[in-house]
Amino acid sequence: MGFKSYITKKVLQMKGMSSDQAEKIIKQLEENPEMAESLKALEANKEVKELFENITKEIEEKKKAGTAEQYAAILVMNKYKAQIIKHREALAPLMDLLQK
Repeated sequence: MGFKSYITKKVLQMKGMSSDQAEKIIKQLEENPEMAESLKALEANKEVKELFENITKEIEEKKKAGTAEQYAAILVMNKYKAQIIKHREALAPLMDLLQK
């Protein structure tokens, strides 16, 4: 594992991802560099970036209020379901990455 992969894995773990899941994602990104480029395009999309910021913020607020993380994520994702569906084509590479 190169330095870039190591740092990426540590960042994913700091964001709450398990070591195994972070390892799988790193492996997929190393095997499919085009997937990494697709993910970079997501960051350039202002609407998608704002959507993720809002989702992250609301999940954190619910967790601080005592809601379990998975339940908080479900509640917030349901709230933003229409926007997620609207951007499903742009989000497809991310969803593929997380499902494997």
